[in-house]
Formats: sequence, structure tokens, C-alpha cells
Amino acid sequence: MTETISISIDSKDLEEFKEKTGLTIGECIKLLIDNVKYGGKLRLDPFWSEENQKHLQKSIREMEEGKNVVKFTAEEWEKFVNKQDI
Repeated sequence: MTETISISIDSKDLEEFKEKTGLTIGECIKLLIDNVKYGGKLRLDPFWSEENQKHLQKSIREMEEGKNVVKFTAEEWEKFVNKQDI
């Protein structure tokens, strides 16, 4: 059996919700129902946490500034790819 649920949510609130959680309202409801159905606890993916997003933005800035560049010689790269000690 299928139920239809109708709710009205301001479009700005929907955008903010998706931006902060990475989920649409439909995906969130599905996650909630699955968690309840299977006895789990509802937890949002920590990837979308404010703390992690700040860390990612910092890492992107550093990469764009050339601060996080790893350089290998061709020989070192070959050893790395083949999982040998460098």
C-alpha cells in the first residue's frame, strides 16, 4: 500500500535544507523511514557537517594556492603505484 503525503515548505527553506544536509526532503523522509523500519538511529552523513565543509573549503583553498602539492619522481611514482617502499 502507498500513502500520499502533501506538505508545503517555503522554497528558500528547501534550498537551505538541501545545502546543509545534502538531501532532498524526499530522501530525508526515506532515510527516516528506513532507519525506523530497521531499528537504526537516524544520523546525517558527517561529510555534510559544518565542521567538515569548513575543512574541505580550507583544503580546496590550499590546493588552489599550491600548498598541498605532492611531487614524485617517475621512479618514486612507479614504486608507489606498485606499492613498493619508496
